[in-house]
Amino acid sequence: MTPAPSPLLPGFIALHGNRAEDLAQALIAWLQQHPLAPLEEEIILVQSSGMAEWFKTELACQAGVCAAARVELPGRFIWRTYRQVLGAGAVPRESPLDKLPMTWRLVQLLPGLLDEPAFAPIAHYLQPGEPERLPQLAAQLADLFDQYQNYRADWLQDWAAGRDQLRDASGRSAALAEEQRWQPALWRAVLDTLAPEQRAATRPDLHRQVLERLDDPAFTPERVARRIVVFGMSHIPGPTLETLAGLARHSQVMLAVPNPCRFHWGDIMEGRELLRARRRRHPLRQGVELAELPLEDLHLHAHPLLAAWGRQGRDFIRQLDDFDDSVATSQRFPSLRIDLFDEQEESAATPLLTRVQQRIRDLEPLDPDRDSPPLAEDDRSIMFHLAHSPVRELEVLHDQLLGLLAGPDLNPRDIVVMVPDVQLMAPAIRAVFGQYPRQDRRHIPFDIADLSARASSPVVSAIEWLLRLPGQRCGLSELVDLLEVPAVANRFGIEAEQLPQLAQWMGGAGIRWGLHAGQREQLDLAACGEQNSAWFGLQRMLLGYATGSLAELAQASGWQGIEPYAEVGGLDAELAGSLAHLLQALTQWWQHSTQSASPADWCERARWLLAALFKPVDELDTQAIAALDEGLSAWRTACDQAGFVQQAPLAALRQGWLEALEVPRLEQRFRAGGVTFCTLMPMRAIPFQVVCLLGMNDGDYPRRAMRSDFDLMGQPGQFRPGDRSRQHDDRQLMLEALLSARRLLYISWTGRSVRDNSAQPPSVLVSQLRDYLAAAWGPEAVAQRTTAHPLQPFSRRYFEAGSELLTYAREWRSAHDQLAGAETALAVQPMALPGQEPDLAVALTLERLERFLRNPVKTFFRERLSVSFWSPQQEPGDTEAFGFDGLQQYQLLQQQIQHWPAPQAGVELSGLIARKLDGLRRSGALPMQGLGQLKQQELQATLEAMGRAWQQAGQDFPQPDARLAVEFEHQGLLLRDWIDPVYRNDAGERAWLRLESGKLTDGKKKPMPRADKLVAAWLVSLLAAACDQRLHGRVVGQDGVLEIEPMDTKSASAGLQCLFELWLLGMREPLPLPLKTGLAVARDIKEDGSSDPAKTYEGSGDAFNDSMAEVNDMCLARLYPDFEALLAARTEDGSGLQELAERLYVPLLDWAARHVSARLHA
Repeated sequence: MTPAPSPLLPGFIALHGNRAEDLAQALIAWLQQHPLAPLEEEIILVQSSGMAEWFKTELACQAGVCAAARVELPGRFIWRTYRQVLGAGAVPRESPLDKLPMTWRLVQLLPGLLDEPAFAPIAHYLQPGEPERLPQLAAQLADLFDQYQNYRADWLQDWAAGRDQLRDASGRSAALAEEQRWQPALWRAVLDTLAPEQRAATRPDLHRQVLERLDDPAFTPERVARRIVVFGMSHIPGPTLETLAGLARHSQVMLAVPNPCRFHWGDIMEGRELLRARRRRHPLRQGVELAELPLEDLHLHAHPLLAAWGRQGRDFIRQLDDFDDSVATSQRFPSLRIDLFDEQEESAATPLLTRVQQRIRDLEPLDPDRDSPPLAEDDRSIMFHLAHSPVRELEVLHDQLLGLLAGPDLNPRDIVVMVPDVQLMAPAIRAVFGQYPRQDRRHIPFDIADLSARASSPVVSAIEWLLRLPGQRCGLSELVDLLEVPAVANRFGIEAEQLPQLAQWMGGAGIRWGLHAGQREQLDLAACGEQNSAWFGLQRMLLGYATGSLAELAQASGWQGIEPYAEVGGLDAELAGSLAHLLQALTQWWQHSTQSASPADWCERARWLLAALFKPVDELDTQAIAALDEGLSAWRTACDQAGFVQQAPLAALRQGWLEALEVPRLEQRFRAGGVTFCTLMPMRAIPFQVVCLLGMNDGDYPRRAMRSDFDLMGQPGQFRPGDRSRQHDDRQLMLEALLSARRLLYISWTGRSVRDNSAQPPSVLVSQLRDYLAAAWGPEAVAQRTTAHPLQPFSRRYFEAGSELLTYAREWRSAHDQLAGAETALAVQPMALPGQEPDLAVALTLERLERFLRNPVKTFFRERLSVSFWSPQQEPGDTEAFGFDGLQQYQLLQQQIQHWPAPQAGVELSGLIARKLDGLRRSGALPMQGLGQLKQQELQATLEAMGRAWQQAGQDFPQPDARLAVEFEHQGLLLRDWIDPVYRNDAGERAWLRLESGKLTDGKKKPMPRADKLVAAWLVSLLAAACDQRLHGRVVGQDGVLEIEPMDTKSASAGLQCLFELWLLGMREPLPLPLKTGLAVARDIKEDGSSDPAKTYEGSGDAFNDSMAEVNDMCLARLYPDFEALLAARTEDGSGLQELAERLYVPLLDWAARHVSARLHA
């Protein structure tokens, strides 16, 4: 039977304990024994969503249900208490000086103050033309004044009274320096903007009035909560503590305080002279008065980790001593146990983690001579892991957690992983922990907490981009990224599988950056015009869909200067219409965003933006859009409270809207049933079976303090006990993590450089822990609990017999099993195919033989191993063309010459070239403006020179002749093909003519043909001569012309026989004979060392040349990772690079020297 509600004795009750479970159990038992009325709310104050979830779960488990419990943040409760004590008429629902309304009050106020001399220090920051600076500065100042209201109310009272001074912790006053007096002046200016009733409702004044009212014996609380529970907080601002103490005269105030030590430890570190309390809650250890000992001797009487990390907790507990009379509490509540420290003693079975926690509890100093029970050999309650990168840390963690979860009594929800910044780590977390499907036994469910709205929702990320649209470059990749947001694609009717097609069309149509010419003009880039903008590409796409390719006569000028993009068509053609609607909406928003507006108008425009560009596809999108709408309402309310109604730029909406989304809420999910990843945050000492700390690198943790230059709380001599500090917070977090782990404390960091494997130190806090463990239990205890992992997850070390390394990535094991017994894991396995002769029934062709001569290894992979090679298309970038490298020049020329007619057609090539280049310019493929004109002229000159040489070839051989059938057989291998086109002159001589877009000569004044460009011509000459056909050749290229004289039949037949033998050998095993490297070796053979084959293969050390090195070919790299491996390779007949080059490429060079001549274009 549930006990009947009974009157509650008021009082200030502080429960201290070193385990959150014990505190929760005692507190919940008290709540059950002394229940409130059935419809009365239990007020529970916590500081984080994680603690709120944990305590509600504990309450439900122990009491059977969690109902009528109002869990909230202290700040909201205190303001509501002000209203309850002083009356709703005296206290507004929200403070006019809260951060959000204060921000917009300052935005309105600051511009009118900058001309005053006192504000010179900030006037230079607010430069004209940078509108985003004003709301940014206002937000920083609003946050600073909010801190002052919480921690320096006496300063604000002095400033309001005209006293420009600062008081320190001892109450001494000091005048402010001249360059700092703008802050008191600004505070007085803020107060002057308030109505009289608002000015009386500032937080310091209200706090003073509430304390006076609560101290009044005649005060009768009516609406004040009868009981207030504060759970798990290791820091409470002084004004909040004072208010709770005042309420304790009328209500029952219970604080469950996490305290790591059962003895008095407030005097074990510096700053103790600022915390002389009237009484002391906890007993002295061994009767030693620590306050009387010099600081340098305290290490003999205190736990070193508690002294190094516990300053923030020390300050809070010493603050509590001013309000906590434990003797009076025990007398008033005799049935309540207020000290809840566990009594477990150290034994041989006690894990190392528990021993450390117990010694902190007992305030034991470091004593290397202490007779302690030995640690169990299998004790792994504290573990350290070193990796080479954050991704490797996560991969190692995944394997280690799989090993832990293999046991029956551990669930994923019992594990928390904390990192310095989960926002940065989130992509890697999703990549590593999301790699296995749910049906795979290696799948570990997980959830990422503490992600900002913009990091957790693509809708919010898209809104953030749109709120910066006037200053965005609007590159192709940015537009594609916007379309990849599911809610955006859904709004415009684009399916996920259609996006690659649309992105390809956008790039192909020439979209590179900018919405249109008007947007570029706003960026002061009016000279760029419309070319390569989104509107430019859209016009090409729509015209191409409507007309296809223009007729020849219309190609001279396009259609109204637009070159159609004819690729748009088929069932997906509607995508062009979807893109048009998107660009129309973006243009409309761009127009809105460039015009200032009042907050009310901005909210209206923003809601139009949400409706015009987003249509939710799932519940998460719906929640994100609802949160965005709520954020708009919050910003509008803050502006109304501040009286901010003036015209403001887009920067005001961006600052206010996004800031409103980041307001902390207890409704944010923390634990979702899987492994919880989160940021190391204050007051999150929730007990977990396994606590993992990742990214604990030197410099990353403790995190650097981000105090602004004008934060007066950070001035020398102005620190007060209870002040928040990033450095102290992070040390407290390390202590809380150590104390909240129940089974395992897992710590990892990037202990080795990914570049050179050099050692990288861990966080100084990790070093302190390791030093303490080594001093207390010996260096070998730390070494046994430290694992250094290899650089790659597929390292052989994971699979060696007896290895202590652990991995569940079984995919790598098969690769190592295949290499078992090899001298080295990197040894290249032979790829010969003995007894498997190539299929000689299929006739060889000129194309196949040419492909073989250019890359014998790749041909072996393709034809004998059936390897398919896929060359990914280079995605168009976000920049228009500025110039062309050799490959781009080659591709452009190839596009132009592929439409040329036969040289005997009598077509005027000059006009054709001009029309094609004009179309190229209209397509956006050339640079803009004058640079594009110069490039067009340069291309035209090159093409006209090629055209003249091509037409000259037609004049020299004016009569088309029948294509030439050729056939040659050797050792059962038959080559059968056609040589085409063939032309004849009046003397009866025949020639084979060919156009090439690349360069054919070495570019010298006395040009020599490039041997690597002669492979096809050599084969044609060999085959024609071997078939007793006297055939000339002429190849027209970018820089010149090659004239090829016929060969004699005997030498041609011998040359072909050698090629056939090499082809047969190359089909049984790879030939170590790269084309350019082989030619370099051949030149060495002929010219006595004029080339450098090693540089040709591996590169010369500079980025450009190394990108052209032959070792970059994936097939060659697979077999011959460097020149030494290539040089050492041998075929089944004992031939190596030298012998093969002599058999294949020396004859090519000899033929070129005797039968090929080169001349440059005139």
